[in-house]
Amino acid sequence: MNTVSQSLRQAGLLALLSGLAPLPGGLAEPVRLRVENFLVMPSTGPVVNVQVKNLTTDPVRAVVRVSWPEGWRTAPAEQTVELAPHATAQGAFTLERALDVAANRYPVVVEARVGNTTVTRTQLVVCATAPYLRPQIDGALDDWQDAAPIAFAAAGRPTTVMTCWNRRQFCVAVRAEQGRPAAMQLALAAERGDVPGRYEFVVVPPEQNGPARCYLLLRPGADLALTKETRALAGLECGEVQAQVTRTGAATHYEVAVPLTLVPELRPTPGRPFRFSLLVHEAEGSGLRDLGAVMNLWEDQRHPQSWCRWQGAAFGATLPWDSHIEFGFSSSIH
Repeated sequence: MNTVSQSLRQAGLLALLSGLAPLPGGLAEPVRLRVENFLVMPSTGPVVNVQVKNLTTDPVRAVVRVSWPEGWRTAPAEQTVELAPHATAQGAFTLERALDVAANRYPVVVEARVGNTTVTRTQLVVCATAPYLRPQIDGALDDWQDAAPIAFAAAGRPTTVMTCWNRRQFCVAVRAEQGRPAAMQLALAAERGDVPGRYEFVVVPPEQNGPARCYLLLRPGADLALTKETRALAGLECGEVQAQVTRTGAATHYEVAVPLTLVPELRPTPGRPFRFSLLVHEAEGSGLRDLGAVMNLWEDQRHPQSWCRWQGAAFGATLPWDSHIEFGFSSSIH
């Protein structure tokens, strides 16, 4: 059985585990693992980080190895990270030879050896990259073929998210199939540690034949207490953002272009990282489509300040995932 087949089989088993998995003798796993998203296409040879979090009250040394898809070549073979109690560190691996796939899902198995204990996690990693494109913001998505689509499903409802940039705009396209999508909310920020905070926008479909409306909920530097209250949209409309929402059969298309003058901290250029995530709100409070669900995040990466609340939205009892997900700008997917 090749590495890809092994990864997919293990994914079904390991998906049942969450939080701390018990080891023989009732011990908890000493570390938690996550392979970060690819920020450019795998074939271009990016550096990929593996997050390791110490779950113990003692310092630990973890030896990290990753099994990549069959035929890939990476370096080094393993990384050793030293972790203070409850600290998180990264081990970096370079993809020296890799193959892009249209599905944009790459099975990997990451393991960390701490003393006599080995912790293993299987993931399907996505390439979270925004290539350089100039789409027309018209609700038709036929000019997004050169994007890197990220597909996921929420309650059986398929959703595809694409991002891109050009000299004037950061653009987002969403195809939300089935259900009754009522609004799309996105979070956008410079790389964490560079500029604090984030921008949050919500796009609401038109009433009858009117235009879609975009509202700016949050800017970097704003008091995060704003995320705890339910905000009225009146007075927050952002006419600088182009937005189109169209219905095609059983699918709703959202297409948005944010002018870079509105988000100057981004400074897009190929290879530059940024942070992004997205929610699609269903009508009548029937759930969220959360891009974070496909990002292999840890359960403690849900928290009350992840997203702004606003009148007309129903978030439900389960907190959405953290909105600071790693993405990267690229020149092209080819």
